[in-house]
Amino acid sequence: MATLIQFKRSSTQSATPTVGDLSLGELAVNTYHGRFYTEKNDGSASVVEVGSNPSTLTINDAFSFPTSDGSSNQILQTNGSGTISWADQPSSGITIFTYSISSTTTSITGSDDNSATLSYTAGSEQVYINGVKLVSGSDYTATNSSTITLAENALNGDVVEVVAITAAANLVQGFFTANTFTATTADQVLSSNAIANKAIKYVISATHASAGTHAAEVLLINDGTSSFFVQYGDVYSNASLFTLDSDINSGNMRLLITPANTNTTVDTFQIRHS
Repeated sequence: MATLIQFKRSSTQSATPTVGDLSLGELAVNTYHGRFYTEKNDGSASVVEVGSNPSTLTINDAFSFPTSDGSSNQILQTNGSGTISWADQPSSGITIFTYSISSTTTSITGSDDNSATLSYTAGSEQVYINGVKLVSGSDYTATNSSTITLAENALNGDVVEVVAITAAANLVQGFFTANTFTATTADQVLSSNAIANKAIKYVISATHASAGTHAAEVLLINDGTSSFFVQYGDVYSNASLFTLDSDINSGNMRLLITPANTNTTVDTFQIRHS
């Protein structure tokens, strides 16, 4: 007669064992999900999931992946400390509108071939017809932010392209942060990066509804144990909106901020060096 071997098990959805439920190396199974668990000990006991249908995924005890799918066209990003999350793709700062002309016209406006509605900043656009670049003021007029008026008719079969260069494009992916600090508490975390990033240059812009604007640049470095920074180029419209400090915390080099006012919005642009 065959011998039946059964592991500790639960049929409850999302139930997981604790270290008190298992001995070192012992297996347990959640039969609802078909997930296996075992106890390990690398100096402290813990329960880890094994198998091909994990509820969470951590690789090499270093990278933790999100537990749900992101939105369409989102990308994965890391915080520099092992946590990976979904994020919107930063704008390239360039949008191309394509119009296949089906009747004689001088007005390029509205939805293009891809159902995108023409929008541009006058003076920051380029216009092409059948691949030939047109000259603003001579070959076309940027009438407003939603219409291009050609000097000569575009004919049936022509292809007009409008290249819109948008302002404030995020040119370095993942190196931009935006925070709103509701309190004036000292040493709130403005930015945190793994100490593997030995040097970071920041351009900081703080704004407040009534107190104005304050911008500055910062160079921040670390030697693996301590952090060092210099703040320079401060300019503000009314008064200083923040003071800065830095430290090393749990393997991260942090830039800390003390806002002078509640509800201060602070953006940073970062250039990171290894």
